[in-house]
Amino acid sequence: DKVLVTKSGEIWARAAAQDYLVELMRYNPATHSFSKGFLIDGNFWDKQPILEGQKGEIWMTGYGGKLARFDPLLQIFNYFDFSNPKEPLAERASSTALYEDANRVLWIGTQEGFVRATPQPGSEPSFQFAWFKNNPNDPNSLNYNHISCFLDDPAEPNRYLWICTKGGGLNRFDKQNGEFLHLTTKNGLPNNVVYGLLSDDEGNPSTVGTNLWGSTNRGIFCLTPPAQGGRGAEAVFRNFTKNDGLQDDEFNTGAYAKLPDGRLAFGGINGVNIFNPKDILSGDFLPNVFITNILVNNQPVTPGDATGVLNMTIETSASITLTHEQDILTLEFASLDFTSPSQNKYRYQLIGADRDWVFSDTRRSATYLHLPSGTYTFRVQGSNSRGIWSDHIAALKIKVMPPWWRSIWAYLFYAVLLAVAVRAYFRFTVNRAKLRAQLAYETREAERVKELDVVKTQLYTNITHEFRTPLTIILGMAQQVLDNPKEHFRNGMDMILRNGQNLLKLVNELLDLSKLESGKMSLQMVQGDVVQFLRYISESFHSLSESRKSHLHFLSELDSLVIDYDPEKLRQIVSNLLSNALKFTPAGGNVYFSVGIRESDNNASSLLIKVKDTGIGIPESQLPHIFDRFYQVDDSSTRPGEGSGIGLALTKELVKLMEGEITVKSPPTGAKKGSEFAVVLPIMRSSERGIQDLKPILQIPNIESLVLPSKDSAHATASIPPSKQPLILLVEDNADVVAYTASCLQGYRLAVGKDGQEGLDIATEIIPDLIISDVMMPVMDGFELCRKLKTDERTSHIPVIILTAKADMDSKLEGLERGADAYLEKPFNKEELLVRTRKLLELRSQLQQHYLKSAGLTEGAVIIKDIPNLEKSEDAFVQKVKASVESHLADFEFNVEQLCKEVHMSQSQLQRKLDALTGFSPNQFIRNIRLNKAKELLRNPELSITAVAFDCGFNDPGYFSRVFKQELGVTPLEWREKVGI
Repeated sequence: DKVLVTKSGEIWARAAAQDYLVELMRYNPATHSFSKGFLIDGNFWDKQPILEGQKGEIWMTGYGGKLARFDPLLQIFNYFDFSNPKEPLAERASSTALYEDANRVLWIGTQEGFVRATPQPGSEPSFQFAWFKNNPNDPNSLNYNHISCFLDDPAEPNRYLWICTKGGGLNRFDKQNGEFLHLTTKNGLPNNVVYGLLSDDEGNPSTVGTNLWGSTNRGIFCLTPPAQGGRGAEAVFRNFTKNDGLQDDEFNTGAYAKLPDGRLAFGGINGVNIFNPKDILSGDFLPNVFITNILVNNQPVTPGDATGVLNMTIETSASITLTHEQDILTLEFASLDFTSPSQNKYRYQLIGADRDWVFSDTRRSATYLHLPSGTYTFRVQGSNSRGIWSDHIAALKIKVMPPWWRSIWAYLFYAVLLAVAVRAYFRFTVNRAKLRAQLAYETREAERVKELDVVKTQLYTNITHEFRTPLTIILGMAQQVLDNPKEHFRNGMDMILRNGQNLLKLVNELLDLSKLESGKMSLQMVQGDVVQFLRYISESFHSLSESRKSHLHFLSELDSLVIDYDPEKLRQIVSNLLSNALKFTPAGGNVYFSVGIRESDNNASSLLIKVKDTGIGIPESQLPHIFDRFYQVDDSSTRPGEGSGIGLALTKELVKLMEGEITVKSPPTGAKKGSEFAVVLPIMRSSERGIQDLKPILQIPNIESLVLPSKDSAHATASIPPSKQPLILLVEDNADVVAYTASCLQGYRLAVGKDGQEGLDIATEIIPDLIISDVMMPVMDGFELCRKLKTDERTSHIPVIILTAKADMDSKLEGLERGADAYLEKPFNKEELLVRTRKLLELRSQLQQHYLKSAGLTEGAVIIKDIPNLEKSEDAFVQKVKASVESHLADFEFNVEQLCKEVHMSQSQLQRKLDALTGFSPNQFIRNIRLNKAKELLRNPELSITAVAFDCGFNDPGYFSRVFKQELGVTPLEWREKVGI
């Protein structure tokens, strides 16, 4: 409750201890050491004055007239009672001041007067106490009993003692005759409540003797005391208030001190005033100037009021912000020159509004009206009473906010509004242009529709002709076969089949062309010898060539060329060109089919395919339209345009799809040099699929390469190559179905079981990621297989897809009741099978996060509540494994082999099961359980890191730290600091 700094630099602190005993503590700055435990016997010593005596002893006063002396060297206490026996003090009567004069006399102030404690000679300390109180019948007695402080007269300390009161002003006590001199407001004192009194270091040149400075409820006074024997009329007071630059008019009890450099400090309700008395009273003093008050709209502003202008006092504020409605601003200021405050002069400038300084003479305020929004700096400078300007300039930044319609947000709104208007005008202009363009387009479209009607009429005629011819033959020959089957059956069925195929080819070409134009057709690139492929196509047309008595020649610059190409699309292109060439080449003519390489300017090679015939050719005027859909040169059956006009259009679109180019040239009609079609295709070699990769689609693959050894073969899983691709078990007894399903599941690892029992054995041995099973199989059907898989703890987590021809609802419900995750009917859709497979595998990945969270192994995952396939048995299995590990947590020899015995599984089965459920291997699972427990134990600051390591099954603390950092990114010590332990 009290702190005392001694002359030697020691710091003494007094605090109320338990049971009202008071404890003293001493701090020595030289040795940085504490001494404590000194207790004062008795009660009521807290919050009372404490003083260091001239011989280093510590003096303290207490309630009810108690006085204590503590000897720091002997560490003993002496106690005295200074209460007046005739008028005893109340038990809780407190002391208010404690002072020791030059003669080691103690002066004790109370609320009921003061006591002079005169030391008495002798080996033991003792005092003679004398009380001084106000006596209404004695005008020379103390004029007010509540004492606040004492001070020896600096000029005559052995004779006079100055006494400050809280209601009676100043009393000067004559130690020789016991008389009192009273100085109150009648003598010039600003207020009769005096809080503190200090003296100058030395006499001021302008005065006689040393001045006394004191703080009151009405500012600070400077007293030039009366001479020896003088009375109150000779005292000279100079008083200073807030208007002279003080923090406020009111000061506080005990808040006064004399600094080592001679400056005086007085504390008040709004801060501290520190000044040098020499400067204040000197005529050459250049004062500091301060902004002391601010008025907005003619109303004073205080910190935290409704105006929101000030957050702290104006003296300590560096800037203020005003709204546009706070447009009347008055700033008041003052200089700290108390010599003759009325003679101080001022000048100010508002940078941003005033071009130069504004001289206000002695007026201490500046007012500004209707300041525009912006940032200003108010500066004020003051002079002393002799008119000398101080170098100190007080400054305050003032920011005037604009009205809302001139704020940044308003300008942004204006900009947005302008942008919207510009955009609206632009859209209007664009829409008007669109309307004009649409009108022109509709006009052209109407003309095009009219032309298209003509084309459609021609198209219908062509298609009708194309369809009628094969249909006539089909219907006619069918009737002949019915009438005379023995004579016409063989030839008739051949013609029906051939014309049916022609009709189907025409329909397929129409569909392919539609797919190409809608962008739904894609390339299926393979890598192979394109020369051999084209040679094969050429050979397939020899029979047609011989039937037409023409000659087909295959010419190639290369023996072989391995590139990427789409076999089906290339076959269609070449077939269309060769069939057209043979169709319009007369008997005895020639068709040349050539293959070569063409080099371009950028060193890129292209495949060049040419089909040239010796027919009558195409008119030059018709060449630009030869690739148009349904285009025909004329109605003659001898022209290249004869037919529906689809083949060449389809050919051109296919060439474009392959990023190639097709051209045609023909001499004038009659030259009999025929026509030449040239196709240029880019050469690419980026495809990873070879022509042999189509084998699983075209024929049954080698089933034996997919089937794992049966349960009789040891170590069946050793034949599965290591891969990160999911492992799928296919249980099917039909080899063709296995081959086709395997071709659909490219990209996955496959294992095959030939019946339900073999599938069950393989599943329990290798623990696949997903099982696809038929229903109708020997030994064990698919329903029973599904039931056993779902009831076996080793395989209950594996998703099962039932793939069967039993499509009735009862079979489907039975399969689902047995635990199947999906039920697909044969014949199944390949895309549906792939989507089902992918989604079930993705669901297992989500379930991993769920099981990890339920086991407490991850903080990032969440418990998944809405997954329909969520099995409580899998949760129970994970919890079972976790409980097994936790039961052996401190056993550092506990390993995967022992865990397998605990859960009754082989190591490979547990490996696959845990990996499927949590993504962790058994070793990782055990390690993470141990680390989770370690994190829990590390929260206990009483446990060392080594102890935690041993408790969690790590027999090497160094290895524990490495594993902890590897998994969590920080060491155990860093983790403790991170969580604040």
